[in-house]
Amino acid sequence: MERYPIPQFIEQEGKIAFFISFRQFFYLVGAGVVCFLLYYVLPFFLFVVISIAIFGGAVALAFVTINGVPVLNMILGSIGFAVGGKNYTWKKKESPYPFKPISRTKIKKLDQGPVLQAQKSQLRKMQTKVETQEK
Repeated sequence: MERYPIPQFIEQEGKIAFFISFRQFFYLVGAGVVCFLLYYVLPFFLFVVISIAIFGGAVALAFVTINGVPVLNMILGSIGFAVGGKNYTWKKKESPYPFKPISRTKIKKLDQGPVLQAQKSQLRKMQTKVETQEK
């Protein structure tokens, strides 16, 4: 039986229309609902200014990616970094197996004591006879 390669790490969202996914659709619909409510609450000039900003943000959240990462993830990551603690301390990790320290013996230096004198042996006597040419 033949084996076919199975695609892995497929990151594809379900599409509603040709290019709009569910996530993008809900960003745009949410912005539309907020703008609809603002139409009845705010004066017309203020409504236009705020609704342009809201729709601009919704379009950015829906369609813009930075290095393959959605803008919402980048915003949440930067907020988490700004709010989170930044105390970096190094901690030595304990080894999984306790090792016993090896106690090494100290190497003692030999003292430069008195130099040994040549012993008076038969060989020494012969050497002096040869040097002095004695019989």
